Amino acid sequence: MVHRLCFDDLDGLNMSFCPKWVFEAACSAAAAEYLSRQLDLNTVANGYSAILSEFYQPINPQEVASVVEQMLRFLDELNAGETAAPLATGFCYNKITFEQPNKPRKLKGLFGSADEGVKAREHSAEAAVKAFKAYIYSLRNEVAELAPAGWTLADVDGSEVIAKMASQNISPLDFL
Repeated sequence: MVHRLCFDDLDGLNMSFCPKWVFEAACSAAAAEYLSRQLDLNTVANGYSAILSEFYQPINPQEVASVVEQMLRFLDELNAGETAAPLATGFCYNKITFEQPNKPRKLKGLFGSADEGVKAREHSAEAAVKAFKAYIYSLRNEVAELAPAGWTLADVDGSEVIAKMASQNISPLDFL
């Protein structure tokens, strides 16, 4: 697998950090998959962190699991019930599709792509949960919207990372 690498110094090469929006999209996709496929949370977190770690500096599965768990607790507080998975998918869709509300994200540009690694770590579990909560409130205020009916990660063009997430088939046996 070819990885995006950043040559920051003459001593060798260093992998870049995961962009904030990619981390947040991955965590929300993991939450949606956890809810819809009824897999163990650690299995889902391991799958998504493994993919992110192929492209960027390693991401701890516990960090992904922590974000998913906090998202799910928040949805439980809202009594989301059957709408929990569509809300998680909607957040994922919005993170991938928009830089900000009503400002589309260009995944492929003239000089690179939006999912290229960044030089400094910009994502955190706290920031991801805060962004998810902000999305839910934006949805209630009709500033943001849910994903179109039937939308999946496989519908995204122009991102190697998202394509890899879409093509994975997580099994509980994968991480034994």
